[in-house]
Amino acid sequence: MEKYFRLLNPKTTNFDAIGGGSHGAMTSQDVCAAMSYAKLTTVQVHLVELCVLNRNSLEQIKTAAQLIHSELIRTNQAEMSTEHELSIFVALVELCKVPAGYSPSERNRAIIAGVSRMQIQRKLGLLINTFKTEFKADLDTVEWKIKDQLNKSI
Repeated sequence: MEKYFRLLNPKTTNFDAIGGGSHGAMTSQDVCAAMSYAKLTTVQVHLVELCVLNRNSLEQIKTAAQLIHSELIRTNQAEMSTEHELSIFVALVELCKVPAGYSPSERNRAIIAGVSRMQIQRKLGLLINTFKTEFKADLDTVEWKIKDQLNKSI
């Protein structure tokens, strides 16, 4: 899927190098059309922006965490608490922003969240793991939906 999203990069000019077999070359318009027809949820759209399109500065992640939290409250998948919003923020940072050598320890999560290690251990650790697995599953669903739409268009 990453090769399709690379087509959205404005610096990509050699569209003929990315072959489509006997169907011709895949263009950025094809990827945009597939994304629009994929019928992504609001949470999935924010995850694509953060994880795939690299719009992942800390301010953008904080804003996205608030929007995802309000969407999850609306669909009754999260409670209206600061613990849930903070857990979503840490899960998004771990999913989109940390380097490859990062390990999700209580200390590292406490530094990201700006809370004590004991609060991570007692309250937030399980929530962070839950949201992180849900977001990974959503990203897998996004990948499947977009690939399905690209296969239909070819």
